[in-house]
Amino acid sequence: MTNVLAAADPAHPEGGHAILLLQGVMEPPADARFRILREGWSKGTLGPDGWQVGDALLNPDRVEASPQGVRLYLGPRVVDWLEAGPVQFRLPGAGITAPLFWPDVPPLHGGSGHTIAEPAPPRPATPPPPRPAPVIEDADATIAVAPRPLAPPPPPPPLSVPQPAAASKSSVLPWALLLLLLLAAAGGGAYWWFVLREQPAPAPPAPVDPIEVAPEPLNREPPPLLPPVRPQVEPRGPESLDGLAVPEVIARAASPTAIAEQAARRYQAGQFDDALLLWEAAARAGNAASLARLASLYDPVGFQPGRPFRDPDPRQAARLYRDAVAGGDAAAAEPRARLRRWLDDRAREGDLNAPLTIRDFWQ
Repeated sequence: MTNVLAAADPAHPEGGHAILLLQGVMEPPADARFRILREGWSKGTLGPDGWQVGDALLNPDRVEASPQGVRLYLGPRVVDWLEAGPVQFRLPGAGITAPLFWPDVPPLHGGSGHTIAEPAPPRPATPPPPRPAPVIEDADATIAVAPRPLAPPPPPPPLSVPQPAAASKSSVLPWALLLLLLLAAAGGGAYWWFVLREQPAPAPPAPVDPIEVAPEPLNREPPPLLPPVRPQVEPRGPESLDGLAVPEVIARAASPTAIAEQAARRYQAGQFDDALLLWEAAARAGNAASLARLASLYDPVGFQPGRPFRDPDPRQAARLYRDAVAGGDAAAAEPRARLRRWLDDRAREGDLNAPLTIRDFWQ
């Protein structure tokens, strides 16, 4: 019986993708369609639109041969319907029937679009019918009383146009204005004759003696220049960064190397989260040795839980070791080779992710 293993596809960390490994099957079958069944359910067959009653065959997204066996790559149309637990796997084209424990693979963010929902009823296109008139019932008969129409508003009153004044009154106004102008002119002339004409003219101002200013000599010596005052700057040293917050260390450090040295001191003091942030900042600034130190935090070889991670991450360690070597850190070559040997051993044991990590970061 062929052993069938399932794991999340590491190339899709967002979820919704998985890999099926058919151990011992070296050649891809001509017909790679398969079935996934669950026992004890009325809808126990997985189809293109979810779990159903009738029989259905599913198509993988991609089929690939590997030294461990044939790999079937599955996408969200299959993965998003599955939950962690035992299922039955059948591949009729290769005569394979095997139990399969489906791992906890997160669905694709936002879902795969397979959710079944009832469409909302269409809204009526015609307006609602008018409300019936109120009915007043008495002991003898039923009388429908329709609402009385509103009386139209009264028309606005006609505008009144003022009638012009009599011609005799309008003819008096120009003569009155002319008489006022003549009186004003006569009053102004009398004021000038009797008041302003008799005042004496103002006396001219007294002459002012000019102030003599002695000319400056042309060959005067310039004043001596004082030396510029330089601010006193205290020398920075590694000890001045101790006790500062991580953003302050990054802002005040003289170089990426100084940030990396402060990260190493905090790691030795048990401040693992601060050390992680400082090594990441130094790596972004171009310090290749910090990439290797970050890789050692993820490296499963010699991994120490809680410093600062709970579990190792071989893919992150492989990526960081590769970047450290490419950045010029020759010391990263030895732990990188040790991680490669660890991945080779895991691949021989049937780990699906180990050969993918080797392919992505060593080839």
